[in-house]
Amino acid sequence: MASKTIKSILFAAIAMSATLLGPVPVLAQNTNTTIQEGRVNINRTIQYGDSNDNATYQTGKININRTIQIGGNNWNQTGQFGKVNNNRTHQSQ
Repeated sequence: MASKTIKSILFAAIAMSATLLGPVPVLAQNTNTTIQEGRVNINRTIQYGDSNDNATYQTGKININRTIQIGGNNWNQTGQFGKVNNNRTHQSQ
């Protein structure tokens, strides 16, 4: 019987500690791969996390890509093959 009481007290202590400590930050990893093959291709990607990876491939007459990455580790690869190509990337911590 004492074993059940100790387990109950331990469980209650752990549950209470978790409540008092509040949320624990979680490492967020965002990965995005976009392939667009059309006459007009428009892509907008926003990534917010510890690790952000974006790859965009556009083949068309008009290609527009906007990428915003906020985090500690940002990677962006963009390939645009068309008559009008517009790419804007913003990366910050």
